[in-house]
Amino acid sequence: MGKRLRLTLILTGLLAVFVLLWAMWPSPISPAYWDEPEPPAMTGPFEPDNALATADVFPAGSAGTAEGVAVADNGDVYFGTADGRLRRFRPGATPSVQDVATVTDGTILGIGWLRPGVLGVASVHGLYAVDTERGSVTLVSTGAPAHPFGYVYDLAPLPDGRIVFTDPTTRWGHGSNNPGFYYDLLENRPNGALYMWDPATHRTRLLHSRLFHPKGVALGPDGQSVFVAEAFRYRILRIWTDGPDAGDIDVFADNLPGIPAALAMDAEGRLLVTMPGGRSQALAFLHRHPRIAQILLKLPAWVSRGARTAQAFVLALDAQTGAPLDSWHDPDSRLGDLSHITTGPDGALWMGTTDRGHLVRYEPPARTETR
Repeated sequence: MGKRLRLTLILTGLLAVFVLLWAMWPSPISPAYWDEPEPPAMTGPFEPDNALATADVFPAGSAGTAEGVAVADNGDVYFGTADGRLRRFRPGATPSVQDVATVTDGTILGIGWLRPGVLGVASVHGLYAVDTERGSVTLVSTGAPAHPFGYVYDLAPLPDGRIVFTDPTTRWGHGSNNPGFYYDLLENRPNGALYMWDPATHRTRLLHSRLFHPKGVALGPDGQSVFVAEAFRYRILRIWTDGPDAGDIDVFADNLPGIPAALAMDAEGRLLVTMPGGRSQALAFLHRHPRIAQILLKLPAWVSRGARTAQAFVLALDAQTGAPLDSWHDPDSRLGDLSHITTGPDGALWMGTTDRGHLVRYEPPARTETR
């Protein structure tokens, strides 16, 4: 037997052993099967346009900065940073940025007004309240007793001062060293939860568990329910917090054309939904073939995740029926992965991003008939 043939056999044997050991090596996830529905056609209210090409962009910092955003009555824009600071941006002829408070040492994800002068701050370490004038910080909640807690993504205050907030995944957590979003996306299991904090008792209770990566939350127009973006089911839930239907949960808008992130009500009574991107045929395939999803996670991160160009858009829904009314698209991916969204006193929309570190301002068109 020639040397070349022996070398070929040895290398082939080593490769076979490597492949066998690699196949036997446990995957970090245990994905579930889901035969997800075909996405809706991108026509009518979903039809892509160039609307967000007119949006203004204001640099705020490195990636992970300005993921959450809130606007005061005087037009000041507040945002969080990846290292846990709350900052204030004053637009105008001479824009300025200043620190308001150091809230935590982890990423700030979402912020929202609890009452005038006090912002609720959602972070990887819990829910906080910040007095924007004094800069004082209060830890409100780190979860409910006897229930594992991941991180807070978004919050919505109820009329009586209670706070509802989302925990996207109690299993995987958040951060670059533990890619919770990606693992949770492929595992496709209901690892998320919705909580409520009550100022009368200073206690947190679990409202609903077994949710598929709940992200944005917004108070419903009736004041007795909240909308919740269930990201990994491409839908918006409506969960009643008060009244005769308290505790009930319904699907408000189903089979959306992308993964919903954040929610907000605008001045015209529409429910706005940020979509960091559209639906993926590759992801639908992995949901139908969980074993392949397991194998994919064994590959190096640069292979398994690859590069992705976001083509974000904002969807406007009828807040009474859930029917789609309009959408505004980012045609050249200039804005990145849009995250939280809010409305300023002049009716303009302000949005944050997960990957670009800038603030986005957009003036939507006046409401028209459904297109």
